[in-house]
Amino acid sequence: MAELVVSMEQRMAVAFAACADGPVNVSAFCAEQGISRQTFYVYRRRFQAEGIQGLLPRSRRPVRSPSSTAKAMAERVVAVHDQLHDQGWDAGARSVRDRMLGQGLAAPSDRTIHRILAVHGRVKASPKKRRRDSYRRFEAAAPNGMWQLDGTKRALADGVVVCILRVIDDHSRLLLATRVAPSENMADTWALLETAMTRHGRPALLLHDGSVAFSGVRQGRGQVTDLQWQLRRLGVHQVVSSPHHPQTCGKKERDWQPLHRWLDAHPAPATIADLQRLVDAYDAVFNTERPHQGIGRVTPAQRYQGTAKAEPGAAEQLPPLTFHGEVTAGRTGRVPLGPGGYSITLGHAWVGATLTVLRHDLDAVIFHGSDLIRRVQINPQVKIQPSGLTPGRPPRTAVTSAMS
Repeated sequence: MAELVVSMEQRMAVAFAACADGPVNVSAFCAEQGISRQTFYVYRRRFQAEGIQGLLPRSRRPVRSPSSTAKAMAERVVAVHDQLHDQGWDAGARSVRDRMLGQGLAAPSDRTIHRILAVHGRVKASPKKRRRDSYRRFEAAAPNGMWQLDGTKRALADGVVVCILRVIDDHSRLLLATRVAPSENMADTWALLETAMTRHGRPALLLHDGSVAFSGVRQGRGQVTDLQWQLRRLGVHQVVSSPHHPQTCGKKERDWQPLHRWLDAHPAPATIADLQRLVDAYDAVFNTERPHQGIGRVTPAQRYQGTAKAEPGAAEQLPPLTFHGEVTAGRTGRVPLGPGGYSITLGHAWVGATLTVLRHDLDAVIFHGSDLIRRVQINPQVKIQPSGLTPGRPPRTAVTSAMS
């Protein structure tokens, strides 16, 4: 305790007294300096033995710490952390402990692991990080009660950017299906949902943002896409999150972070098929091997299988989609075919022409005035319907005659 109350000036006074030629009245000296006789003799002995170094503050660390973590255990903790980090997984204290227990190793507590990682420079300080318990969280009560759908961009080895589409279960965080596509489009989104429903059954509710590949809500009042109609027929209710509010789909947004870190730890794939194989491998480990900290540190597969699935609503018997309206052919003669984003190219002869489109479900006819121009059987998997035209711009005489 002397280290806490004895100033450097008092210690230097003790040194000067020790160097004095004549005898020193210790009691009077201590009373004048405000220190005890014991303190005086301690610092005089140190000064005589070590010189000025003996007056400097000393560590109060005990000589022995029987309860401290063994060096071998600390080295093992750091090694597991580095292994997780190199593989692209989360490497915090909880993840390290779960990995050690999964490998059958003895593991200290989360706090002890955190202190070990901090001592070895493996922890990035984040004093402004928001406390986890300050967030308002929601979660579906049962598996298949709510799915979340989203897409993220990823570059291939040649720099081409593709889209990773994924749907997860809100209750268990299970990765239900992942699909790599050239872009975030409706056809690949429906293929993804079909895969997920084949594996796990239908959800009661599907939550996603306002992407036009998922819903027609952002396209204007009354716009209903083919994807929406398909889901309604299956009894799946869709919910679109508010614009500029990513917290609603927070589980899905957070889900992308470990995936991108994991992909960064592997060589960049050359093709969409290569990237698909990578994300499939990630999904298998994430679902069955990696305890999830947000669901009680069990794997998503364990939680998904631990509760009875929620049942979707009754399938709706919806009337077929109908559309009747005038449209204008675009710069290449492309004619929109009503809701769903479908179109067909009629050729340069019809650029700027006003046409009438009648559509019943997937059957459409195109009129110019009272003349029937084209009958189209829409393929729902293709946005731009095949025109059957010969590639290239037709002669000017052909254009003039078509418009006359």
